[in-house]
This record gives sequence, structure tokens and C-alpha cells, in this order.
Amino acid sequence: MNRRLRLALALAMAAQWPLIAGAVYRMSYDAHVHMFFADHYRRNWWSLWEPRWYGGFSVASYPPLAHQLIALLAFPLGIELAWAVVLWLVLASMPGGVYAFSRIFVGSRAAGYAAIASAVLPSVYLAAHTFGQLPTLAGLLAALWGLAALNAYLHRGRLIDFVLAVALMAVVAATHHATLLFVPFGVLAVGAQAALTGGHTWRRYLLRLALFSLAALAAIVAVIWPFWEWGLGQAMQTPIDHPTRHNLLSDVSAQGLFFWAIYGPLVLIVPWAVRMSLRRKRLALGMLFAVMFTLGLGGTTPLPGWLFGSGWAWLTYDRFALWASVALVPFVGLAAIAAQRALQRLASHAWPVAHGAALMVLAIAAFISALLATLVPMQPASLDMQPIVAFLSEGDRAQWRYLTFGFGDQLARLSMLTEATTIDGSYHTARELPELRASGIGQIDTAYWLPGGLQALDPILARARERGVRWGFVNRRIYGRVLARHGWVRLITLPNGVDVWENPDAPRPPPDVRAVRENGLDGVWWGTLPLAALATTVGLAAVRQHLVRSGFGRISVAPKQKSAASLAAPHRSSQYPR
Repeated sequence: MNRRLRLALALAMAAQWPLIAGAVYRMSYDAHVHMFFADHYRRNWWSLWEPRWYGGFSVASYPPLAHQLIALLAFPLGIELAWAVVLWLVLASMPGGVYAFSRIFVGSRAAGYAAIASAVLPSVYLAAHTFGQLPTLAGLLAALWGLAALNAYLHRGRLIDFVLAVALMAVVAATHHATLLFVPFGVLAVGAQAALTGGHTWRRYLLRLALFSLAALAAIVAVIWPFWEWGLGQAMQTPIDHPTRHNLLSDVSAQGLFFWAIYGPLVLIVPWAVRMSLRRKRLALGMLFAVMFTLGLGGTTPLPGWLFGSGWAWLTYDRFALWASVALVPFVGLAAIAAQRALQRLASHAWPVAHGAALMVLAIAAFISALLATLVPMQPASLDMQPIVAFLSEGDRAQWRYLTFGFGDQLARLSMLTEATTIDGSYHTARELPELRASGIGQIDTAYWLPGGLQALDPILARARERGVRWGFVNRRIYGRVLARHGWVRLITLPNGVDVWENPDAPRPPPDVRAVRENGLDGVWWGTLPLAALATTVGLAAVRQHLVRSGFGRISVAPKQKSAASLAAPHRSSQYPR
């Protein structure tokens, strides 16, 4: 293993551990949402129906692999500790994925420096600890390794590389559907790099790329086909405002969170990376970075609208900025080599000092990004949920639905602690109730912080009675005015300071027949194929590693023709990027 890669892996493990052990993720946006999904699989592995949110929704709306891994570990460890373990494993492995990806475009030395930079990459820390986006990061890790396997197949034509690349793309699909938006751009960049710098004709690369694309598409469709089946029946909801769709030049707060917190000091490298991209060997990587960077600016440019049409208003663009930052780190590796050469001419000790100082600046930026939710609280203060759980557990109260107001994403934590159900939730894509889909707001709970949010609650609360919503838990008393206007009555204040409101005439909701129905083949498929894809991929990677170490030769799945010159010439490993 490359010496710098070993250092990067050790640095990532050491740097991430204090943040995970300190449970910084508890103040993130999405950590408890993903724990909630994992809790679903822990409770009922084979069921695609989750009754606790939105009056019931299909978990086939979100690829399950990351949630299922947490659920498996949760049996002995509990949900939160299992989340922490999986998060740590993904983050500690990220430099390995970045190294494999970077080697496609730069040498192993520059890739080693890129891996070190990725161990303290602000965008990764922001996604993990402020946004709580574990599936996004796990999907990215699988995609990076998949692109590396694809690159090996394009250059060498080996069957094991082909199958491994396809299997890794299936794992990406099973982990995070939005990461599939990155994959085509990454595949095109790898194919272009091979054609621009490789030792074969472009026709051979094109044939291999076509074979891979067809096989990968089949694997992606097959491994999570219930997701695609669910998606075919969906119509676009009224878009929910998101800061990444704003013009970052005029929205300073969005700029701070979705630009500076993602790139940090790496912004200084961008002009140099653009200049390097003009060279033939760096053109494919430069184009990948340019497209991801521009898309990561969201509503600042018209590019998202051109590419995604009306669907652009349902996407969030911080993920594109995350992918852009990963495409930037190979240039960081090249910059490190250039700086080392320049500084060593001045003094022998200049480079170690400069290298350490640059790494420290990047680490400080990464930790600031990780701690943003703590330094600038983006969620209400942590609530003691036990008084609410006790209230709902008394008598038959849990047979009615409830709403929370002013809890933020702690709603997901409450949902794991009670059998009572709600018409709210934290995964807006999956909701089916017409008044929610047309509302233009995300969570009912967070309406106070949304433009026109309190007024948008009126159509929802007008139908709350017929939905069987009887209980309201209010953590911000301004909601009381809206509830009183709709006939709700304040009952008591719980020991945690939360007010309990009652919708007195709400009928008991009828039994949800979809919650107890047999799911048949789709439930078995959903509970089996994603984990099987991961197990297959791990096995293939182990076989490939063994074959590479044993000097295994070329096994091609694409026809190839050798010229007389190439048959006479000795094999040159330099044709394959190290």
C-alpha cells in the first residue's frame, strides 16, 4: 500500500473519531432521519410499508443498503451506536476511494497527496456531521471505487475488473439514488481520460465503455427494482424552497453554508486547476470538475435548469459541490508536488513545514464545517422525549395521530421511541397526502422557519381532524395561535417545557391495511438483493486483489486486435495510469 495512502487512512480514522464519539451528528439535519429508516428494518426487515410517517409511506422510496447495514449492527449495538460505527467506517475509508479515483488522472504520488487532503476535506466533514448524509458519502465511496475498476477494465480488458465495476455501480444504486446523477459524468470522464492518454484506439475504449454501460444499467435497475417501480407512479410535488437553489452571489447565508463551508481554503487551488485542465492529460478531470462545480452553484447559473428541466427545482445542489470538491483533490495532489519541488530548492526543511501548515489549515476548515451546527445552531435545542413518549403511552392515546411543532429534525428521534403515528415526516419525497404534496413546505414541524410557512399550515390543519390527528406537541408557542384558530385546545405543559394541544373531535384513524399486508416478492427482493450486491462486491474485490498479486494475465470480455508492433513490443505498465 502506498505510504501516503496509509498516512491518509490513519489521519482520517484519528480525525473523525472525536467528532463521532462526541455525537456531533445529533445536531445535524438528517442523521436521525436515516436512523429512523434503519429502525424500520430493525423492526420489520421484509416490509416495504412504514406506518409511522405521513399516515404511512413506502420505504422503497429510498435505497436501503446503508440503512440495512445500520439495522444489522443495531441488533447487538442499538441504532445510534450502529450509526456511529457505520459512519466511522465510511469516513475512515474515504481516502482509499479518493486515492483510487485520483490515480485514474494523476500518478500514484499525486494521488497519495490527494488522499491525505481528503482525510481533512471540508465538504466531507460538512456532509457527515452538519448534514448527516451518511448514504450520500457511502454512495460516493462506492462510486469512486467503481470508476477506478472501470478504468482498469478500459485499459486492460480483464473480466474481473469488468464484473467488479458493474457490481460497484449496483452498490451505488443500492446505497443512494442521487449519487447516480454523478455516475454518468464520472464514467464519461474516465472514458475520455482513457481515450486521450491510453495506448489503444478510441474504438476499443468505446466498445468496452458501451459493454460496461449496458451491464451497469441492468445491474442498477435490477438491484433496487422496487424503487424504480415506486418512482414510475410518482408525480412532481410543489417544489420546497432550498437555499442551494438560490443565487449564491446575492444570498450570503446560502453562500457561507453551501460554498465556503464546502470548499474552504481549496478555493485557492481552483484557478491553478483550471490552468492545468487545459493540458491534454488533465482535460477529462478538468471538465468533470467544471461541470460539478457549476452545478454545485445551484440557482446561481442556468445550467441545472438546462440539464434537469423542471426537475431542477426538486434537487438540492450541495451534493454536486461535494462531488466537485472530490474532483478537485487530484489537482491538490499535483499542486503539492509542484510546491514540494519549488520549496526544496529554497531549503531542505521548507517543504515539511509548508506541508504541515497547509494540512493544518485544511483540518481547521474541516472541523469548522463539521461543527457548524454546534457553532451556529441550526436546530432547536435538544429535547427530552420521555415525557412525550409517556404521554402517548398512557391509555389508548397512541391510537390517534400526533403532530410536533418546533422540534426540527428531532421529530425523527421521537418517531423511533413511540408506536404512535403522524402525518408529518422528514423524507418529503415519499409523502402521499395531497395537502402535503401541494403545500410547498417541508416538515409541518418546521413551518415557522420557512417563507410563508405558518400560513401554509392552514390547508393542512383544516384536514387534520379527518386524518385522525388528535395530539399536538408545541415547542415554539407561536404555533399556538394557528392551532387555536383551527379549534385545538391547550391541555398541559409537560416537564420538558413542551405544550400539549388537543384536537378534541378527531376520530380514531382506521386500521392501515397496507401496514400489515404481505409484500411478496418485492419485500423479499428489497431485503435481500442490496446486501447480496455488497457481499458479491466484497468477494470480487478480494478475488481481484489475489489475482493481481499472483500476476494474473488478461481476460477480456471485449474483442481486441493487436498490431504486429504491439505484439513485438514488451508490455509497458506505464500505459496504465498509476
